[in-house]
Amino acid sequence: MSNFHAAIEIGTTRTVLAIGEEEVGGRLKVTCHAEIPSTGVRKSQILDINQATSSIKSVLHAIEQKQSEAGSTITLGNAYLVVSGQHIKADPYQVMVPIEGAKVGAEELDAVFRSSRTMQIPKDREFLDIVDQDYEVDALRGITAPRGMSGRILKLNTLQIHADRNRIDNARTAADEAKLEIREPLFAATCAAEAVLDDHEKRNGVLVLDIGGGSTGYAAYSDGHLVTTGVIGVGGDHVTNDIAHAFQTTNSQAEHLKTEYASALIGTPGEPRVKVPGSSPLMESRTISRRALDTVVNARLRELFTILRETLEEQDLLNRLHAGAVLTGGGAAMHDIDALVQRELGMPARTGKPIHVDGFDGERFPASFAAVAGAIMYASRTDEDKSIFDGILRRFFK
Repeated sequence: MSNFHAAIEIGTTRTVLAIGEEEVGGRLKVTCHAEIPSTGVRKSQILDINQATSSIKSVLHAIEQKQSEAGSTITLGNAYLVVSGQHIKADPYQVMVPIEGAKVGAEELDAVFRSSRTMQIPKDREFLDIVDQDYEVDALRGITAPRGMSGRILKLNTLQIHADRNRIDNARTAADEAKLEIREPLFAATCAAEAVLDDHEKRNGVLVLDIGGGSTGYAAYSDGHLVTTGVIGVGGDHVTNDIAHAFQTTNSQAEHLKTEYASALIGTPGEPRVKVPGSSPLMESRTISRRALDTVVNARLRELFTILRETLEEQDLLNRLHAGAVLTGGGAAMHDIDALVQRELGMPARTGKPIHVDGFDGERFPASFAAVAGAIMYASRTDEDKSIFDGILRRFFK
C-alpha cells in the first residue's frame, strides 16, 4: 500500500481508527479499521490522558494484528483527528473586496478568499474548518460562481467552525504518547455528512444528525452548501444512564436493554416485558415493562429533537430541508429512531451509511463509521492537493 490515509476518533464510548487508500479509478476504500471501548473519556472530553493513551495503543495494536493477518504491514505515523463535543461552535463570517474593472475576475476571487481566512478567534480556540457558502455581488445574493459578473463589491459568506484548543491538545498529547501524530482536527458532523450525502440532497436541503455517545452533532445543507452546524449535549450515553437510573441496573445492563429491546417510540409491537439478567452470578434475573423502557428512551430522545427543532426554526431552516434527515453515529442504531425523527421534525429520515467510501459493508451498522469515512475523504483530497502543489513547485524550480 503506497498511498494511504488514516483517521482516528476518540469518542465517549469507543476509539476508532481507520486506514483507507485510493483504488484504481480514484474510488476510496477503507482497507483496515478497528474499534475498542474508550477509557478516560466522558461526554467527548478526555479526563484521563493515560487511559486515553492506552485506548489509542490498543486500537493501533488491533490494526497491526489485522494487517498482519492480511499479509500486509503498515507503519502508521500519523492520522487526522475526528472531533465532537459541545465545545464546538460555528460562526458566520462575511468578507468583501472592491471589484476592479467592473467585473469579477481571478484577482477578486483570490482576494476575497484570502480575506475570509483572516477571522480572529480567541487563543484558547482552534479552527476545525472554514466553509465557503456563497457569494454576493452588490445586492445580488446566493451566487455560486461570480466570475465575470458585473458590480462594485464582491462578498463571500463563510462558516467558521472552531473548538476548544485545550481539548484538542489533550487528544494530541494522548496520541503522541502512543507514538501517533495528529495531523489536523476535523469536525465529526461535517465529516459524516461528506461521507453519506449526495449532491442532490445538498441542493434540496438535508439535515445530518451524527448521534454519538456524549453529544449529537448536526449539519444542515441547502442550495448545495452548508448553512449551519453545531452540537447538542445529548447523546446515546444519556439514554443509557436514564435507563440505568430508572430501572436500577448497571450501565452495561442498561446499554444491552437500549440496543436489544428499547424503541424510540412508545407502544411498538413486542413482548410486554423484557428480561434483565443478574449483574453477578449471585443476582437473580428479573423483568421490566417494555412500555416503561420505551417511555424512558422516548423522553430523552424527544428532548434532543425538541432542542434541534427549535434551533432550526430560529434560523428559518426547518422548512428548507426537503430531502429530510440522515442519521449517523452509533446512536442512530436505536430502534425506530428514524420514525421518531420524522414525527418530531416533520421530515423523512433515513440511516446514512458511507456512500463515497467502500470497506464497511461487513459491519453490522456502517452508519457508526460515517465520521471516520468522511475524514478519510478529507485526507485523500488534502494529500492530492498537496501532491499537485508540490508537483507545480518542482516543475517551477526545475
